[in-house]
Amino acid sequence: MESRKCPNCNAQLELSRSKTTLECPYCGSKFDIDAEVKEKIAKKSNDFDENIFIVERDFSASRQKKQTGRCIDTIIYCLNELGTSESVENYMRKGLISGSDTAAEGINESLINNVRTRINNELEADERIILYKDMGIFSKGKEFTVITDKRCMFFTKKKCTSAYHKDITTLRLSDDGDCPAWYINADLDKRIPAMETSGQLTGATVALACLISFEQQPERERIRLI
Repeated sequence: MESRKCPNCNAQLELSRSKTTLECPYCGSKFDIDAEVKEKIAKKSNDFDENIFIVERDFSASRQKKQTGRCIDTIIYCLNELGTSESVENYMRKGLISGSDTAAEGINESLINNVRTRINNELEADERIILYKDMGIFSKGKEFTVITDKRCMFFTKKKCTSAYHKDITTLRLSDDGDCPAWYINADLDKRIPAMETSGQLTGATVALACLISFEQQPERERIRLI
């Protein structure tokens, strides 16, 4: 959408939360959105961000599945509407991190504390944990995924592998049985797993990793979605 300024005070207009008007954050003026702008907004809200992704797959069938559809819609929402890793992290903390197998600082933190030593042994000095995901009822801290401000970390028994956000070149969707997971760089040992039953936290996690990647390397190549 092209840049528009308030005719009353010349400030930059912002799209309202309802996406039905343009609003001035300074003088409070509101303006109706014309048909052309509405069409652009509708298209943007349903598309992957072309500045971040090269889409090499038709996701139409996947989007018809309940969990996978919500996962994809959340990726698009986080990138197109929130736009920064900080905003996505706040979005995750406010409503998406819940249940008995996900945790973050101040949220179900006992899960993290149970394996704190193991995680800390792998963390870099300035690395911060954003999200913890236990990989199942029977694993109980034996297999888990940790998302930090630098990378995705995958713990299985005594092994830890990781993928730095800045090194993500490809994300491949696997949604067998409507359980969306995203393989990083075609490596079967490195995947952002299905986080919960709605798919939203999974989508937000994917978006977070991608946004951090581009915040760290603004001129990097786009990420292929396959």
